[in-house]
Amino acid sequence: MEFYRKSGNRLGLREIPPLLAGLMRQIPGPFEQDNKAVEERLFPVPSDHPDEKALREDWKAHVEPELHALFLSARQVVEADLRGFREEEDGFVLEFSAGHADSWLNALNQARLSLAAQHHLDESELSRPEPILILSERDLVKFQIHFYAALQQWLVEITDIA
Repeated sequence: MEFYRKSGNRLGLREIPPLLAGLMRQIPGPFEQDNKAVEERLFPVPSDHPDEKALREDWKAHVEPELHALFLSARQVVEADLRGFREEEDGFVLEFSAGHADSWLNALNQARLSLAAQHHLDESELSRPEPILILSERDLVKFQIHFYAALQQWLVEITDIA
């Protein structure tokens, strides 16, 4: 898989293997819906201290709706960009506007946090160096999280150059 920047303020990936293309298509998944662990991970309460009830209510009323809207907007941008996937002889190709990089970073982060919450993966498990051996769904999810992190790193590096 090759990452590139194109004239006209476009970013792209080419020679994407089918497995990775499939994982990319899952980025804007409906992660926050109907999953308490994901909801708690994406929208943590600012304090669980009994004296902070007013703070929690303000957070729920004013901050959380804005976060939901921001997260949804980012996923919608990525979902629209993913419709541009095309298959070529060497694999899949995807190009999108460099102006969408922030939405991609946001959606990738949501996906990583959501997958970790859904599969009860903690930071120590995700940061442990392990050989790449995929023998279970859990191993595939860890691979997916690391792949999304690599995409985030590429986006940060390539947009920092601009």
